Amino acid sequence: MVVGSIVFGISAVLLLIDPSAFLTYIGVPSNESVIWSFKLMGVVLVALATHMATTSRNAADPAFRRAAVAMILVSIGLGVLTYLAPGTATSGRWIFVVLGSSFAVLYMITLPIKSIGYKEEQPNSA
Repeated sequence: MVVGSIVFGISAVLLLIDPSAFLTYIGVPSNESVIWSFKLMGVVLVALATHMATTSRNAADPAFRRAAVAMILVSIGLGVLTYLAPGTATSGRWIFVVLGSSFAVLYMITLPIKSIGYKEEQPNSA
């Protein structure tokens, strides 16, 4: 989750500083409304990146697992929506599709491992 937080944080800063360049990078045609929407998304990504960083370091395992499930859905959603975005499919778009999909896969692989480790740490009630 820490790596995801860093990637989301960098994306958020880029969206807040220069959303037009980001839109060009992923091949989405821009106008004033789209630029405003991507700035808004940058603000939301700041919150999400902060949440991910805090959860990965400080949350108890059950809360971490719930956050990981949410991040699987978010990562898949961002990957699919980036793929389906209007405009030209640039190499930048493909990078973000692969990043989003990779994070979803990593969460799906590590979530059961983390859960098994958590169950092994629990004291036996017998």
